[in-house]
Amino acid sequence: MIRLLRIVLLAVRRLADGLALCLFAYMAFAILIQILGRYVFNYSIAWTEETATFAQVWLALIGAGIAMRHSQHVGVDFLILKAPAVVQRIVGVAAFALGLWFLGVVVVGSLSLVAIGMMVKSSALRIPLAIPYSALPVGFGYFLLEFAIVSLPRLVRPAAADERAIEHQEDQAI
Repeated sequence: MIRLLRIVLLAVRRLADGLALCLFAYMAFAILIQILGRYVFNYSIAWTEETATFAQVWLALIGAGIAMRHSQHVGVDFLILKAPAVVQRIVGVAAFALGLWFLGVVVVGSLSLVAIGMMVKSSALRIPLAIPYSALPVGFGYFLLEFAIVSLPRLVRPAAADERAIEHQEDQAI
C-alpha cells in the first residue's frame, strides 16, 4: 500500500512539475505573441493577455506547492528554536493544525467560486471562468498535500526531520 502511495505521489509531483513548466513556457510565448502583435503589426491580440494571466495564476498556485515540497517558504522560527522541546512540539502541532485548517477552508471555499465561475464567461475567449478559478482548489489542494508531507515527519520525529533538512540543504549547496 505504501509503495502504491509513493508511486501516486511521484506521479502527482511530476504532473505538477510538468504543468508548471508548460504554464511558464506558455506565458512566455503568449506575451511574446502579444508584443509582436502590438509593436510589429500594430494590432493587440486580446486572448494572449487573458490566457497569460490565467496561466500566471495557475503557475503561482502550483508553484506554491512545489516550493512547499522543497521547504522554500519563509518561516521565522528563531524564538521557537530557543524554547524547550515540549514548547517546540506544542507550537509545531498547533502550527500544523492551523495550516491544515486554513488550507482546508481555502480548498472547500474555493469550490463555490468555481461553481459561480460556471455561469460567468471570460471577456476575450468567452470561456467559463470556472477554468481559471479551478486553480484555487487544485493549487491549494496540492499545497495541502505537500504541506502535510513536509510537516508530519517534523511532528512525529523532530530530530530525524531536522537531520534530513540539514542533509537536504547540504545537497542543495553542492
